[in-house]
Amino acid sequence: MTRQHAAVVPFANAEEAWLWTCRMVAGSVYGVPVQRAPEPILRPCQPLDVVHAVDQLYRHGQLTRDHLAVLGHYGRRQSAPYPAPDPARDREARARLLWDEAFGQIAPVLAAKGFILWERAGTAAFEMV
Repeated sequence: MTRQHAAVVPFANAEEAWLWTCRMVAGSVYGVPVQRAPEPILRPCQPLDVVHAVDQLYRHGQLTRDHLAVLGHYGRRQSAPYPAPDPARDREARARLLWDEAFGQIAPVLAAKGFILWERAGTAAFEMV
């Protein structure tokens, strides 16, 4: 199957879309040109589409600067905060809370645009929204 005829594959979830976005724009943020080798999977959006969705949530007051700081920090690390942080790592616990809150806002927006698969609450099956 050639790239022109490859199927577009939505991201599994909003976190995957965000980490992909951060990886794709990392070079431009730091002034280094991104070497864009063709990806084996075609995605339903461009990285800036995800950035725009997050920006709109911030501009409408649904995300705070703290949310953006956590998204940026862990986006650069290419990982989410640990789900069960060590009690001695209070900042990690706060980061996880902010991360989860942010994606609670981001996921419905990305799903409505068809960028991610959507998991309905209480089910394990993924469906397109």
